[in-house]
Amino acid sequence: MRLLPPSRGAEVAAMRVIFLVCVALLTALGCSTSRDEDTGAPPPLTSRPAEEVTPAPLPSDAAATVEPPPPVPPPWTPPIVPTTSPACADASSPPTIADGTTLDAGGRTFHLWKRGGYDRTKTWPVVLVFHGIQTTGRDFQSWFRMEDYVDDEAIVVYPDAENGYWDPQGDKDLVFFDTMMKKLGERYCIDPSKVLGFGFSWGAYFAHHLGCKRAGWVKAISGGAGGAYGASSCGRLPVLVTHRTADPDERVANGRQATAMWTKLAGCTGGEVISNVEMNCLSRGDCVAPGAVTFCEDTFFDATWPATWNHTVRESYRAFTWRWFAALP
Repeated sequence: MRLLPPSRGAEVAAMRVIFLVCVALLTALGCSTSRDEDTGAPPPLTSRPAEEVTPAPLPSDAAATVEPPPPVPPPWTPPIVPTTSPACADASSPPTIADGTTLDAGGRTFHLWKRGGYDRTKTWPVVLVFHGIQTTGRDFQSWFRMEDYVDDEAIVVYPDAENGYWDPQGDKDLVFFDTMMKKLGERYCIDPSKVLGFGFSWGAYFAHHLGCKRAGWVKAISGGAGGAYGASSCGRLPVLVTHRTADPDERVANGRQATAMWTKLAGCTGGEVISNVEMNCLSRGDCVAPGAVTFCEDTFFDATWPATWNHTVRESYRAFTWRWFAALP
């Protein structure tokens, strides 16, 4: 065996001592990572016992997605509406209605059309057609011709607004409606429980007002190419809104706004469902009876039309409006 020189052996021994000291120091440092540096206590728990845990607050964006409570419709008691008018029991009532017959109600006028003949022994539904701004019932009838789309099953009435403007917020035209329906029922055999208020453009604004304040006295309303002012303390009834996408005068957003108003008033909690594919209609579900809301968007566009022609309720939607009304329970 070969022996190291004395000087070399001392050097190796010293190196061993240094090595052992380093190992001891490293071991001590390694152990300290599992203890608190200052107190020597064990590291803190990563969670507290269940009874001490406080739920973390929702982040602001999560809080914003919390669904609001469903709308609560205002209290409303439906009126009791007769199904026949006084003229139904009056053998001396007029046996016919001539198209364009004009009647007076409290100093205001309205005009009647009845295609297919009038039978005074039958109670007839009534379609009230409210014209747009700055015109008359007769002028509006000359191109709208709603009487051509009711399958000869209703009396169609074109009232005249005062100075060409309906009042979509006050009582003036509501009183006119009351007087007009009284006069109509005294002269012709109608069913007061089957009255449709159909308004075009500015007339749609009034139709929504009429539906709000005379629900029950009008069975349903339809607003075409128009909007609605905000309303409260309304009754409930079926509502149809039709609007053209390309309407440059009354934007389609106005029709959607009217739909949203009635959705709230009717307490509808269900989502939108397709109710008519052909007419592009969506209806809201789970409304408080007799409330119901349907919105139909007419996407038809013909580039050859003058822009003003796009502010209308096209013929197919006039016919659809009657079918929708006639199908109501």
